[in-house]
Amino acid sequence: MDVVVLLMKLFTFYVSPSTVDRVPASMFDTPQVALAFETHAEENAYIGHFEALSGVTLYMPLDTLLDIKGAPLDITADPWQDSLEYHYADLSVGVAGGSVIYIHVEPEQARQYGLSINGTRLDPVHNNLQELLGKPDFIADDGDVYLRGNAALKIYRNMQTGIWEGIDLFDGNLS
Repeated sequence: MDVVVLLMKLFTFYVSPSTVDRVPASMFDTPQVALAFETHAEENAYIGHFEALSGVTLYMPLDTLLDIKGAPLDITADPWQDSLEYHYADLSVGVAGGSVIYIHVEPEQARQYGLSINGTRLDPVHNNLQELLGKPDFIADDGDVYLRGNAALKIYRNMQTGIWEGIDLFDGNLS
């Protein structure tokens, strides 16, 4: 019977709409086992790769950044890299060669606008970092560094108080 259901699903794209109307809708329902698996997957929030910080992705073309975020409040030269820094209300973005090379968020920006990695909310103040990121790959003098492939996420901390002072997403090969 399973083979028949599978074949019917495969061929529904090739038959006329009147034929599809005669196939019982229950044959196309998602099994409860799959729904239970999907719910369980959403509960596991560990972030296994870094693509975006607060909605901006690494290597996003400048045109796309401007389409998504609009005109920046200010543009300044980055004193550490040969790039320009585009300042928005919710983040700052380093741009070189026509694409995003880093994203930076200050604590005030995160409090006011929120903070997310790949669309998953991050809250360094209430410290859900261990749950989302695991243990840091290494601890620098000024913060914790997490590596995922070529991408690196650095959470800057005041080493005396432990309070976070900023967060960067960047290509770990470029630093």
